[in-house]
Amino acid sequence: MTEANPLGILLRRHRGDAGLTIDELAAAARVSVRAISDLERGRSRVPQQRTVDALIRAMGLPGPAADAVRAAARAGRRPPPPVPGLAPPRVVADFTGRESELRRFAELVGDRDDGAVVVVSGPPGVGKTSLVVQAAARLAEHFPDGVFFLDLRGLDDVAPGAPELVSRLLIALGVDEARVPADPADRSALYRAVVAGRRVLLLLDNAADEAQVRPLLPGSGRSTTVVTSRRGLAGLEAVERLALPVLSRGEAVQLLRRIIGARADTQPESGLHGLAEVCGHLPLALRIAGNRLLSRPDWSIGYLLRRLGDADRRLDLLSAGDLQVAAPFTQSYRRLSAAAARMFRRLALVPGADAGVELAASVAGVPLRAAEAALEELVESGLLQSAADGRYRFHDLLRLFARSRLQEEHPGERHAAENRMVTWLLDTTIAAGRRFDPDRAAPDEPPSTMDDAAHWLEHESLNWLGALRSAFRAERHAEVMAVADAVHWYSERWRHWEHWLEVFRTSAASARIIGGAREQAVHLNYLAWAYTTCALRHDLAAEPASQALHLAREAGDLSEQGWSFVCIGAAARRRGAAEQAGQAAAEALPLFEAAADRDGYSQALALLAASLAEAGRHREAIAQYRRLEALLSEPDRAPSPLLRDVTAGHLHLNLGMSLFALRRLAPATERLRHALPLLQRSAMRQSEARCRYGLGSVLARQGQVEEARTELRRAVRIARQAGQAPLADLAMARLSELGLATGRRPR
Repeated sequence: MTEANPLGILLRRHRGDAGLTIDELAAAARVSVRAISDLERGRSRVPQQRTVDALIRAMGLPGPAADAVRAAARAGRRPPPPVPGLAPPRVVADFTGRESELRRFAELVGDRDDGAVVVVSGPPGVGKTSLVVQAAARLAEHFPDGVFFLDLRGLDDVAPGAPELVSRLLIALGVDEARVPADPADRSALYRAVVAGRRVLLLLDNAADEAQVRPLLPGSGRSTTVVTSRRGLAGLEAVERLALPVLSRGEAVQLLRRIIGARADTQPESGLHGLAEVCGHLPLALRIAGNRLLSRPDWSIGYLLRRLGDADRRLDLLSAGDLQVAAPFTQSYRRLSAAAARMFRRLALVPGADAGVELAASVAGVPLRAAEAALEELVESGLLQSAADGRYRFHDLLRLFARSRLQEEHPGERHAAENRMVTWLLDTTIAAGRRFDPDRAAPDEPPSTMDDAAHWLEHESLNWLGALRSAFRAERHAEVMAVADAVHWYSERWRHWEHWLEVFRTSAASARIIGGAREQAVHLNYLAWAYTTCALRHDLAAEPASQALHLAREAGDLSEQGWSFVCIGAAARRRGAAEQAGQAAAEALPLFEAAADRDGYSQALALLAASLAEAGRHREAIAQYRRLEALLSEPDRAPSPLLRDVTAGHLHLNLGMSLFALRRLAPATERLRHALPLLQRSAMRQSEARCRYGLGSVLARQGQVEEARTELRRAVRIARQAGQAPLADLAMARLSELGLATGRRPR
């Protein structure tokens, strides 16, 4: 006993010499009675250093005696020899990163009085096994009775059952094979009894499902079990969970450096970053790429990158010896249900980086509930990532793998699925865009509200843009033009989206192919407006607007001629040519009036007023704004309700800014306060930011410092969200001028 438990013998002797009971020592050292009892009886031999120091202080041990106790504690921390057959794999020498995960692992698994069960999940190739083996090596001293590693082979065609696995664990724990019960229930009971008296770390790698794992979990005791699986094993109760993501960019580059070694110093940094990117920061892919470079001394990173640049060949090229990045993907894919496998394949057809449930249902050709079930199975299998907003995303390499699996389907089925998805995306885009069209809003069509429509248009933007491209390639030009017709009003609200130019260039090209003079004029005007309002390329707007004017005259369309002048004037105003802008607005007004186009007339009048303000002629601008205000109140002349509310918000905003320029602070404040809720209701974020900037500036001039601070800071935040960096900079400059950025009041 003395040799087996030197720490316990020393503690018991010194406690007796000090005349302390266990309860008294526990109170003095602030260590639990159970912990001291376990140490003295040898049930625990790996106390933390702080526990040993606390006991030494409580017993008042002199230097030599204290050193002997610390030495006995250190000896107990030495990991036991590995158990043949269930020893963990070797620790990878170039293991890199994962420090936050290792810290979390230590918190969950370290020295604790009770046992724990930790499930480590993640996609194929993310390095789950490497992480737990590395963590086990660091924490082995906490488990004096051993660290056991058991591969559950969960991805085999026929995974081993729990009774077989329990037998292997019992034998590894020292139970004679002849004493292992034949009955599975008795076998599990014996296993729990054996583990209950020990402190071991069980690494159960590559679990198939909950049913395989449950019989392997100890009952009471201080042992810890770590389970790795591509599945989340959500059915396991009372477990800690650690979801493993891909490496960060820095970690991925560092892993490549460690694998390649000295050769990395001769390669450009951009090459290492590029290689990490095409590998999707996935540890398995990074290791394969690094090994490929090591086995080909004459290859540069640039050469390997060029080879991997072919997306269709990338998975085949990411192989080195018996390591293949596609192999673990294939194992997971083969275990999917037929419905989930079909969903997996067809999601590769989605143009954007992610998809909502409705889009997934469309491409798979199944009802929503069936789509949700298939998507969740893919997430549980580690083949798909889910986000809190209900969207689903592939890892880049898994997307390539899904694309390769599409070859399993008949070409006719693939074409039908893609065509169905494109049609659904185009139809839904048209319905959502019409929510913002003053003349064509359709309340009975989904999305049911403007907020829902805006949310859909933005979250599915790259998908419906991809569908638009597909439709153009397929010569579905009428549908392309219908999408542009539907979304052009929304482009005013979401100006900073970078693809509006492509949308309207595409629709203008479709109109040129199948449209008459009027249709061409309409879509060229959309393009001119996008140049001015969205892309801020005012210098490029005049040409399509002038072409549109010529075509509208050819078609005899007065309204479209008016819109061409509005586009010409808006571009001129943005260029600072206020007089030219005013002239264009003046040309547009009689055209709109003759065409009885109330929407166009209000916009031309607003442009005229804004042009006067741009020229510094604020009193004349105010007169035109009041004229517009009167028009908005006349039922027979006001624009359609949707446009009227937006126009009213901008009217009060611009009128307030002109009043501010004339130092009429009180009425300016009143107008800006009136504009704010109108702009908010219309979801005009960039205009709301400008209004808050103006209001903050006026309030600061009036000495209302605290409210000015609030409005200017809101202006900065909203301008940045709406992609209006220059306006955000103006608001920050105003804060700085006033001494508000640091909370100082102006002197």
